[in-house]
Amino acid sequence: MNQYQNFDLVNMSNIDNHKLISIIKSITKNSCPNSINFHMHSIHSDGSLTAIEIYKQAMELNIEHFAITDHHSVDAYNELNKFNDSIYKERLNFPKLWTGIEITCLLKGCLVHVLGLGFDPSSKHLLPYVEHRSAIGNELLASNVVDSIHNANGIAVLAHPARYKLPFDILINEASKLNFDAVETWYNYERAPIWIPSEFICDKIFDCANSYSLLSTCGTDTHGLSLLRR
Repeated sequence: MNQYQNFDLVNMSNIDNHKLISIIKSITKNSCPNSINFHMHSIHSDGSLTAIEIYKQAMELNIEHFAITDHHSVDAYNELNKFNDSIYKERLNFPKLWTGIEITCLLKGCLVHVLGLGFDPSSKHLLPYVEHRSAIGNELLASNVVDSIHNANGIAVLAHPARYKLPFDILINEASKLNFDAVETWYNYERAPIWIPSEFICDKIFDCANSYSLLSTCGTDTHGLSLLRR
């Protein structure tokens, strides 16, 4: 049996989302990139690595939990699914792959990205968002994106909130009103060669997210050839 067949795939069709929430609650500024990484891209959107190459690196780095969050696609997850002979069976010592996606939408009139984590990839509620292109019309509204992720039993995360035209505090406030679950707090805004959270801005985002009782996630937003950098 190929060694890469021994990984865990997890989605909310088979496991209560309390587990994912518990994992997110454990995240600190030091969790990424070597323990938890909930933001990366494969060749199924604008990344450089195949799904198998990503998994291989995750295993070599001893990552415990990760999600491939391609833009408007769950193809990477489905590809890895084909290599697993005992889907959703809990195992030790292998990275756990959670379903993930990055969706473009409008939040307070500003184009932002929303990460969906831990959802059921076969849910009909996500159909407008897995077509390798941005949604249009009402489906482009953040409120509808969040509702769709929740209806698919997933968790909605405002990605890299300090990268947009509107200030992060305004966007996080609006996200809280729309029932977002979390904010991607720990992020390498300065694009350091090896991933490290941009301490000053990330600390500010952490405090802001906490003030609205939003959870904090982390991710490298990898597009290149290493999960240790963007």
